Amino acid sequence: MCKKQCRDQNGFKCHLTSETHQRQLLLFAENPNTYLKEYSEEFENNFLKVLRSTFGTKRVRANEVYQEYIRDKMHTHMNSTKWHTLTNFVIYLGKSGKCHVDQTEKGWFIAWIDQQEELRKQEALHKVKAIHDDEERLQQLLEEQAERAREKRQQSSDMSKNHPTELRRAGDDSKVTFSLTTKKLTDEELTRPCTSVFATSYSIFHTKIKRETKLELEFLDKSKKHQQWDNLFSAATLKREIKSYCRKEHDDSTVGSNKSRREDLKSKRNVLDEIMEMEERRKEKRNRRDNWLHEGIVVKIITKKFGNDFYKAKGVVKQLVDDFTAILDVNDCSLKVSQENVETVIPAVGREMLIVNGAYRGTKAVLQAIEEKKFAVVLRLDESLAKGRILRLPYEDACKIKQ
Repeated sequence: MCKKQCRDQNGFKCHLTSETHQRQLLLFAENPNTYLKEYSEEFENNFLKVLRSTFGTKRVRANEVYQEYIRDKMHTHMNSTKWHTLTNFVIYLGKSGKCHVDQTEKGWFIAWIDQQEELRKQEALHKVKAIHDDEERLQQLLEEQAERAREKRQQSSDMSKNHPTELRRAGDDSKVTFSLTTKKLTDEELTRPCTSVFATSYSIFHTKIKRETKLELEFLDKSKKHQQWDNLFSAATLKREIKSYCRKEHDDSTVGSNKSRREDLKSKRNVLDEIMEMEERRKEKRNRRDNWLHEGIVVKIITKKFGNDFYKAKGVVKQLVDDFTAILDVNDCSLKVSQENVETVIPAVGREMLIVNGAYRGTKAVLQAIEEKKFAVVLRLDESLAKGRILRLPYEDACKIKQ
């Protein structure tokens, strides 16, 4: 409580009789639990800090950790805490779940539990579960789209069946003949009342013909010569009109069938494009990560903490220590660098590159062009099922490969 360091035993005895020490004793006597709790928390935090920073999650003797802790002259003494011995403190750490503890013939051993690692494992499990859920939803969506495509195809096939088709006869030389039998009606039958609508109209029509027969005969006699030319002209005109009408009907049916076929192809193409786009997004989401380092790529150092000789120097990644740390071979020297201290390298056009991030992560490609204004490169995939496909990627997603 006094926070005073005495040089020797005589100085400590003098401090015990001093007014400052007596005042601190009175304060402690008034509320001892508060001071014990405060010093216990401080001792525990500092002890765990030494264990975490010096030994990590490695199994080590508790006494060795304690000796490392008391090297600091300003440390909190154990006799000012609620634990009287190191054994009691180690048992407390094991019961609270902060460390793994076990007792052997050589004494108590302790190992720190990395809570952040446990959280990262839980987050990874949640992420895997979310990816599975996304895949299930995507599969369900693809099934629904395929069902809609089948329905559209069925509708288009039904519509194409209902369109008029071209008349095809087995023999082109055969002639089509019609045989119509007519019955001559008498005056009584023409004047007889009839309940049939068609019969009534037929009788009225023939009655009108009989009235107009005389006038027509007189007109035909007067214009007999002109009638022959008119008949020829009307027959030719009628023939042309029939041919034009048949051609128009055939064109309309052909246009209708072509239009339905184009609509069917367009709907199929739209569904296929949508499925391919969703597959690209799924691959991009699955392969897009924070780390992009790969073995065998050439990177450039962009920091000066390794010295001016290595600033902006290029090296090859020989080995990955973890996802964000790698060992570089730079001018026959090995350097351990972090991902944030290096950047990708763009080679000359026609050279081989590796896609280090995104949908086609880990795929080799050939550099086709460099778009400096857009800070992007145009690549042609050189492997996988999409070989030959052209992609446009930013500088950060592709890197030069050691030849």
